[in-house]
Amino acid sequence: MAEDLVELLTARLTIEPGLRVVLALPRLPDAVQPFGGWVLQALKARTQAVTALRAAAPDRVVVFHPIGFPGRNVGIRTTTVVVDDVWCLSGATHWRRRGMTFDGSVAVASFDRKLVGGYSAKVCDFRRRLMAAKLGVPVPTTTDSPTPDWVRLGNTVSAFGVVTQMLKQGGLGRVQPFWPGPTDFTGATTDAVADPDGREGASLVVTLGGILNEPMA
Repeated sequence: MAEDLVELLTARLTIEPGLRVVLALPRLPDAVQPFGGWVLQALKARTQAVTALRAAAPDRVVVFHPIGFPGRNVGIRTTTVVVDDVWCLSGATHWRRRGMTFDGSVAVASFDRKLVGGYSAKVCDFRRRLMAAKLGVPVPTTTDSPTPDWVRLGNTVSAFGVVTQMLKQGGLGRVQPFWPGPTDFTGATTDAVADPDGREGASLVVTLGGILNEPMA
């Protein structure tokens, strides 16, 4: 039986009062627009996942969409997961059922044996720079003084506070709050077609048939 990553994370949020979760998501899913049913399914599933996480810990889950420049959201095409500044997964393996078992992809899991204060030095630096890029926080050069936000991004707890405060201030033109999608998901493609489980070999032909028969809007 496949593990439900949202359920696992929800359970950890419930029993670990110090756990915080930051999710940087593209505003629109990666399905191309002509496949409207796929887009609706992705938005519906994403909203359900975010709702479950927020219900488990309303004050310890923050979700946002990065902005590339005014009027244009960032298109995120890779997935990066950093846990406690100790472990990192980065690549094209998307955090959903088809991304983990059905689609072809490459991702690298890494850690750094050099620990500073109990954290992997290179993983921490990578996470800090990645968050800075998504939040529009300047990365200091050797001649620049670091901004307060850059300093706060150096710690996982204060980094959570940077995102939370930025959203409370309206995003400052750099991020947007989570968009749950339309109010009506009628017409969404079924999970079995849009988000198949690659381990279910017996239903693979049916899944592929559904993909081929998906009407284009």
